[in-house]
Formats: sequence, C-alpha cells, structure tokens
Amino acid sequence: MLLRLTLILLITCPLCGQEANPADRQDELTWAAKAGLPVATVHHLWRSMSHFADEKDDDSRIVLLDAKSLASRNQLLMVTAAGLPSCLTVAVFSKGPGNPNVWSESETTDKQGFCEHLGIEPEVNVANGKILVKVPGDLVSDKASHAEVVEYTYTWTGNTYFSSRKQTSLEFVPAANRMTKRPD
Repeated sequence: MLLRLTLILLITCPLCGQEANPADRQDELTWAAKAGLPVATVHHLWRSMSHFADEKDDDSRIVLLDAKSLASRNQLLMVTAAGLPSCLTVAVFSKGPGNPNVWSESETTDKQGFCEHLGIEPEVNVANGKILVKVPGDLVSDKASHAEVVEYTYTWTGNTYFSSRKQTSLEFVPAANRMTKRPD
C-alpha cells in the first residue's frame, strides 16, 4: 500500500516541494490537455527549455505545444516566449523516454532573435513536416509604412533541423508602431 501511494504521488505531483506560480501551473494544465500529454511531461519540456536554474526566475510561457504535426517522426514541438519585447524559443523533442531535445533555436541565421518588433509578433507553424518561423524585420525605409517579414523554413535532415529556405515579404505597420526601435 505504501509503495502504491508513493507511486501515485510521484505520478500526480511532479511539482510537490516546488513553489510553482499558479498561473504557470494553469498554463501547463491547459497545454497538457490540448496536447494530450501528462502535466509532468509538459513541465519537464518547459524546464528543459529554460535558461534559469531556478524556475521562479523564469518568465517564459508556453505559446505552442504541438504533439501532432511532427508525430510521424515521433516528435513534439514546443515554443516558449519570454522577455520584453517578447522573443520565442522553438524546440523539438523526441516522444521517446525522457523526451530528449532533438533541436532548439532562438535566433535567425542572421543572428536576430525571434522577437516581436514594430508591433508584429513572430509566428511558428508546421507545414509538410517543415517548421516555419516568421520574424519581423525593420521598416523598408525611414518613411515606409511596411516592414520586412522573413520566413525561415527549417527542414528535417534525419538527425536535426536546418534552415533550408529564407523568404521575405512585406507587412503593413500602423503609424503608432513605426517608431519602435529594435533592441541591441
């Protein structure tokens, strides 16, 4: 009976003894339900993406957890956002034991973060097994009403993902957002 109670506690209370932020806990519960994963797995994935030893110092939040789009490779996609301006980290994990990290990226091939800029949020999607990351760039000129938006395509090699394509388009920027400077 004691062994059974211990197992139940280990399975149902992965955060016991830690003072998790209630909002973060609710976020993990929501994403676990959407992805069909145990809350402990969602917490483990989020913590493995963190840059902080103490989770109380981590301001990141989950913005996407996709257990279906890369399922043919037995992989999960997680995207977190942190900071001001909001910047994304994109990671792919194996669905295998321990959910090892397969690939992770937080900046473009041009060394720009996947960050909000000029009121345009970065986006992450999956299409045909490829990860698409759309990142706002700068205004075309000082008096321009449109900013460049660059979409990076990450393709699976069999071992990892690599940036295989870069496509630029333009997006309208409202006048109120045009004065925003990109952080250094």
